[in-house]
Parts: sequence; C-alpha cells; structure tokens
Amino acid sequence: MKQQIVKYLKKNQIENKVSFFYYNTVTHETLLYREDEMMLAASTIKVPVVMAWIDLIEQGVVSWDTKLVYQKHHYEESDDKALYDNYAFGDEVPLKECMELAIVYSDNPSNHMMREYIKKYTGKTFREMFAQYSCKSVSDEFYHRNLMNAEIMLEVMKRLYLNSEKYSVLIEWMKHAAEGRYIQSNHFEFEVAQKYGEYDCYEHTMAILYTKEPVLVGIFTELAGDLAKQVIRDISRIIVENRG
Repeated sequence: MKQQIVKYLKKNQIENKVSFFYYNTVTHETLLYREDEMMLAASTIKVPVVMAWIDLIEQGVVSWDTKLVYQKHHYEESDDKALYDNYAFGDEVPLKECMELAIVYSDNPSNHMMREYIKKYTGKTFREMFAQYSCKSVSDEFYHRNLMNAEIMLEVMKRLYLNSEKYSVLIEWMKHAAEGRYIQSNHFEFEVAQKYGEYDCYEHTMAILYTKEPVLVGIFTELAGDLAKQVIRDISRIIVENRG
C-alpha cells in the first residue's frame, strides 16, 4: 500500500508535499510517510483541543455547561456557521457549544477561546499539553506555532479511537464535519469520522474509517484548493482498496 501511495505521489510530482499515516486498529499495521515533517496543523488541531476539555470534564474539573467568555481578540471571520452569529463580545458561551462549533463547523473563535482558557484550569498552555503526544523532543518553535506532524497526529487519533466511549460525542461530531467532502467525497459504504484543516498552502484530513477492521488515516498536504482535495480523495481511496 505504501509503495502504491508513493508511486502516486511521484507520478504527480508531489512526493515532497505530502505526509500521511495509516493504522489498522485490529492488526496494528502502521504505515508512515514523512512522519517527522512539521506542518501548520490548521483546523486538525481542534481534535486534540476538544479531547483535552473532555478529559477535564471526566476529571470533574469542568462541565459541559462551563461558560467561556467571548472577547474581541477571539474574533475571526468565517464563511461557515460561527460563534459570532449568536454571541456578542462579553457573552458567556457554554463549553459544549464551543466544542461542537469547532468540530462540525471548524469555528475559529470557539477554538481560540478553548485554547486560551484551558490554562486557567490546568496551569499549562494547550501547546504544552499537546507536546505530550510526541515521542520525540520538540523545538521551542513548536510551543509557539500551530505545528504538528503525522507521527504526533497518529498518537492523537489512537487515543481518540481507543477511548471511543469517552470521546463518543466528539466522534459523532466528526462524522458530520465537512460532510460529503475530503475522504467522505469517495462515498464509501462505511462511516467516516473526519476533521479537516485548511490554512494558506496547507490542507489536511485525519479520520477514523469504520471498515470491517477500522483504520485511522491522516493525510497532510502542503497543497491547497482542488488539488489538495483531489490528493486526499485519491490517497484515501488507495488505502481502502489496498488495506490488509
């Protein structure tokens, strides 16, 4: 499978523009390509952000109804449904609503709020918490920019899948994120729980594919627009057609 994907990348002269992971949750077969290549995470980062808050809910530190104050510096314009459609600066927003907006609609103000306020409850910045997913040391830059790589995101997705009951609400939201787009654009006959990210020249998707033996897939590109979406669609199809 990896050889076929690399062949596809080379044929399209994008072998240095893509990284990916594949993990079979039953056999534990793992495939990685350019896994150490740091890229801007874009909105894929919202998955571990929401996971961190769900951990705090389970620990009893916060609740689904904990209120986060929406402030002017959280604002960011969006083409999709956004927090600012219903809230003004200074309003209190329920945590669960922030989570859902961030995952289903990829709302950035909700994400900014969650990333900022988590330090109030943990004493750590989100980036400090996120660094714990890495098996290797990370640079100082990692703590100050929205960076990730395929290896780190595989660990995120493993934790998500292995704790599916705890993160069940998040997974259900992911099934409705970018419906009919990215991996879902293949119209597979199984469910796909995905989260995409799109920023500048970066476009990514990571997902749980509920095949007979569920697999975790992450495709990260330094591409954009129709080309990025086509590459994500094509690679995910190669994976499904050639898995174990």
